[in-house]
Amino acid sequence: MSKLGLFTGLLLLFAAVFYGRQEWSRVAREAVHRKLVRSTDTLREIQEHAKEFNRKEIIKATDSIYVGLGYALANSIMLVGPSGLVIVDVTETLTGAREIFDEFRKISDKPVTDIIYTHNHADHVNGATAFVEDDLHPPNVWAHESIKKGFEVLFTGASDAHFARAMRQFGVFLPEKVSAGIGHRLKYGVENTDIGPIFPTKFVPGNELDVKLGGLDLKIVHIPGETDDQIGVWVPSERAFLCADDLYRAFPNLYAIRGTKTRSLLTWVRSLDKIIDLEPDILIPSHTRPVTGHDTVMKVLTEYRDAIQFIHDQSLRLTNYGYHPDEIANMVKLPVKLASSPFLKEFYGSVKWSAKSVFTEHEGWFSGDPVDLDPLTRDEKAQKMVELVGAETLIEKAKTALQNNDFQWALELSSYVARLDAGNNVAKDIQVESLTELGSRQLSNNGRNYYLTCAMEIATGLKLTSPQGSKAEFINAFPIDYVIDTLPRLFKPEECEDRNETIVFEFSDPPSIHSIQLRNGVAISRHKEPKHCDIRVKVNEAVLKEVVAKTRSSAAALLSGDISVEGGVLAFKSFMDCFDRDSHFTLR
Repeated sequence: MSKLGLFTGLLLLFAAVFYGRQEWSRVAREAVHRKLVRSTDTLREIQEHAKEFNRKEIIKATDSIYVGLGYALANSIMLVGPSGLVIVDVTETLTGAREIFDEFRKISDKPVTDIIYTHNHADHVNGATAFVEDDLHPPNVWAHESIKKGFEVLFTGASDAHFARAMRQFGVFLPEKVSAGIGHRLKYGVENTDIGPIFPTKFVPGNELDVKLGGLDLKIVHIPGETDDQIGVWVPSERAFLCADDLYRAFPNLYAIRGTKTRSLLTWVRSLDKIIDLEPDILIPSHTRPVTGHDTVMKVLTEYRDAIQFIHDQSLRLTNYGYHPDEIANMVKLPVKLASSPFLKEFYGSVKWSAKSVFTEHEGWFSGDPVDLDPLTRDEKAQKMVELVGAETLIEKAKTALQNNDFQWALELSSYVARLDAGNNVAKDIQVESLTELGSRQLSNNGRNYYLTCAMEIATGLKLTSPQGSKAEFINAFPIDYVIDTLPRLFKPEECEDRNETIVFEFSDPPSIHSIQLRNGVAISRHKEPKHCDIRVKVNEAVLKEVVAKTRSSAAALLSGDISVEGGVLAFKSFMDCFDRDSHFTLR
């Protein structure tokens, strides 16, 4: 059996036992144990690339810069100044951050004066409290001013959908994992995840800021790319640039399948131009290893930058020719010189996904083909396909597609049947086998992990829901405004669209006023006293956060007097019943 066949077999066998699916059909058993000979070279290439970051080490980049690599998905970087330490990025968990800090402490016993978040992603901010040794005199936490908008997504965006898709992209629940493409493994998402984010205390305005931190002269530079709030750090004394996630030793995630808004490729290009103009001698990413030597750094930066512009320009050019985004994705190919760069191999992002994203950035969701203007839903299409062809014929055609290694077609055909008949185990088995085969052939670890996790979900019933403990840590660390602003996206108009009333939350310690108004089928959050209210809730901010985090029940807080309601407890309950249970505000 090939290594990949063994990996796939162990993956689904472990998942079946662990998650409770005891009975497997003959088709599924054969699928997970089949030798996947065609994928051996791909697996070996992924394994070789993973050596970039698959062991824990502290890298001495310069006399004053140290990189903690292999402890988590992202690196943590220590700058040693005359009077203190500056920590740039803090990994996704306290466990990883503490391990790194223990090693940093073997190098220097100077106090941590400052922490810098390069951007808002979890693998760069969640381990912050691990670097706080004196709660009475914590370090400053720096970020770009636009990080506030990025953090809003955690509370007011499609956070639950993003969580599930991120778990698939990074393969968090796969029992054995080769790589995450830019780091060994994302150590976040499981129930026992330990995190300690800190809301920033210092914000960088505009494009750049000269600062002296820990006695070091630094320039913080706004370099949006993967996120709009991303910043890099220029250390002029070392001619070193900390480039955050603007560069990996892998093709970049110009679009992330975990779900993101469209990333502007030309903005990313302009950020790389800023770095190129500094002509650094050493480049220190927040993932993968430092790049050293002036000529090497400039070559890597230039090729990376030009590849991104190439994807943008050629995708837009084909869009202007009238091609469909699916066609564009298959037509755009990097020039041979760029494709051969070890920094542009598709271990992470994908040229295909990126080309589609360019189309979306410029043209939006509509492809231009009238077939796509108001298409059938997936359920409607499945119903019509089954009526047209018949379920048995679809299954037989899917089996034939599998035998012919036409795995995408097998997946599509079997999915029509499985969508209409959730109990059809033959269709499910074909889905699992197709997904496993497709995943095993992906060079992109993101694609590989996504396919294999989806196979695991179908085969085992695995549910991807974010751990409550992590939610509680974020709720406690962030301003109450973020918590209040979650309510509009949880409003249920199907039950309460005719309601027209307003609730006020009056907080003490610190004092603030917030309101939610129901009107015209929407819930409107404001952070000031309204002209009129129907219900007024008086509560300490810390108490409400406990209720939202489910570490305390709202009923208990009401009985103790820590929450008081003017306008009636039943009216308050009725108001909060207009929101999904995930709001955690209800008295149930």
